[in-house]
Amino acid sequence: MPILDIHDLLQSWLDHGCLRDPQAVGLASFEAQELVAWGFDAISDGGQLCLYEDERLFRRGKRSVQASFKAYLQRGQLGANGLDLGYQVHLAGFLRAARQPLPAFRVLLEQGGRSGALLFENGLVLQFAANLRGKPRHYYLTLVEGHVADAQLPDRDSDIDLRAASVGHVQALYDSRDPAELQRLARRGNAALRELAHLLS
Repeated sequence: MPILDIHDLLQSWLDHGCLRDPQAVGLASFEAQELVAWGFDAISDGGQLCLYEDERLFRRGKRSVQASFKAYLQRGQLGANGLDLGYQVHLAGFLRAARQPLPAFRVLLEQGGRSGALLFENGLVLQFAANLRGKPRHYYLTLVEGHVADAQLPDRDSDIDLRAASVGHVQALYDSRDPAELQRLARRGNAALRELAHLLS
């Protein structure tokens, strides 16, 4: 299988709110048997929910990008999937390369603006953070997770949280910012925040 460009892969999450094509990560399906056969680590809550996780290799130009692909299955049916990216992909670079206009979203930021999230109406969560050391010059896309919007899941309304980066979780971490406030914060904020505000203006 050819190694996919990480931006092309991320575009699939933007388009659909989740990754719909298992072949994009080298799988025939997102079924539990397939994930186990490929050596995915499985973490179960003892019943309904199971997280399957494994490393996958992508590229950005000539550079390799290693990411952890996650699939959340509830009673055997895919409910969500995502990528744990670490500090390898610039958020601004991805947003510039993405098809425009972007789906509708909200911006969340922590106090100080070193990290935050974009919450899309299609169920996608993009978490980002500035470089760990030195002045925050750029945001890196750290975690991508999205729900399967049309999944017919048992106990869909249960208290089980299908995603680590669920809306409730990120709202507990960050404050929602409207566009005017984001521009105001950016004027006196760090370089990463100014870059993001410029892109989203």
